[in-house]
Amino acid sequence: MPRITPAVTAMLRPPGDRQPRSRRTRAQDAELLAGVPLFAELSARHLRRLASVASEARYKPGATIVQEGTAGEAFHVIAEGWARVVHDGKQIARMGPGDFFGEVALLDGAGRTASVQAVTDLHTIRIYRREFLQLLQSEPTITMKVLAEIARRVRQRSRNLTG
Repeated sequence: MPRITPAVTAMLRPPGDRQPRSRRTRAQDAELLAGVPLFAELSARHLRRLASVASEARYKPGATIVQEGTAGEAFHVIAEGWARVVHDGKQIARMGPGDFFGEVALLDGAGRTASVQAVTDLHTIRIYRREFLQLLQSEPTITMKVLAEIARRVRQRSRNLTG
């Protein structure tokens, strides 16, 4: 009788029933960060540098990752699992792999505009504001590219408002 390997067994489980994977590589984290518009223009080297200040975070279903109104201290990109976004007690969105939240917290640390709660086992990579600001101080090219993306967004919003 043929043996089923652990990898095949894991693939046969329902999506919400996945076992946690081993530590992601910096290259995998860099690839995930490349999908974030704020970082889309960074070189592969700069994405790896950004990934070097990232850490893993795992949450069980029902856990609150960020709480509406509290100070923003970290940015998250979902690597595995699903989460819901709640504002004023109502679910306003659902997020999955590749989605992200807290990018504004990296820059200003102001209060969160919504809560994010794990729906399934959730695995994110997160970057704390303090480490991000230190990175910006040590890597002026990253700073300039992030600022250029912010300026692009402001310009686009202005165009949308003026028609």
